[in-house]
Amino acid sequence: MKTTLATGLVSELCCSARLPSAILAAAKSFSPQRAATFLAGRALLAELMFTLFNQSTLAEIVIQPGGKPVFADPAQPEFSLSHSGNRLLVAISKHGAVGCDIEVHRDRPNMLRLAQAVFSVEEQSWLSHQPQPKEAFWQLWCLREAALKQQGSGIWAMAELSINPQLQTFSSSATGRLFHGLQDGNSLALALPGDVKEIECLHYDPLVTRLVAVPDIDWLCYQHKE
Repeated sequence: MKTTLATGLVSELCCSARLPSAILAAAKSFSPQRAATFLAGRALLAELMFTLFNQSTLAEIVIQPGGKPVFADPAQPEFSLSHSGNRLLVAISKHGAVGCDIEVHRDRPNMLRLAQAVFSVEEQSWLSHQPQPKEAFWQLWCLREAALKQQGSGIWAMAELSINPQLQTFSSSATGRLFHGLQDGNSLALALPGDVKEIECLHYDPLVTRLVAVPDIDWLCYQHKE
């Protein structure tokens, strides 16, 4: 079984003929920066739905009580959206709930204090021994975000997930598997059902105005610990 992800840039996707009027209208209530990110993320999702399922217009999206966006029609696939700076990530799965996250490796105030508040003892120990602690921090953070998005949980549930980076395992109320990889020096993470074995990678190319295949990412896989 396969899931497909697509990456793109906010600055290259803020306009799309595949977005329905309801989404365009919703964006008018946001600030210019928030509207650009909102429209670009859904434009990338629309491109992926067109590429995979030949849907010319993005289907209706509703927001679940926990804040997770889903298609209104349950026959449509599961999806997840993420952005960091100018970068976008979308993942789609027809085999169960999916979560994704992308993080630019940027400086963050009080990074170590935040790690102490959220990360497990194993994670903090591993982080303290890494030669590039900023990159290691974003790896762990990115994995958490993907898992929470898969479950439809908020950031308040960060500490409920425990990751063992050395054994590449995790403990959580959700099952399945977590994946982390690097693309252009940024962290990408996926939370997928356990039976998904293949990850297809696409990228939006503004020169041809469509999604194109890109080299596979070297993923680290984290198994669920019972």
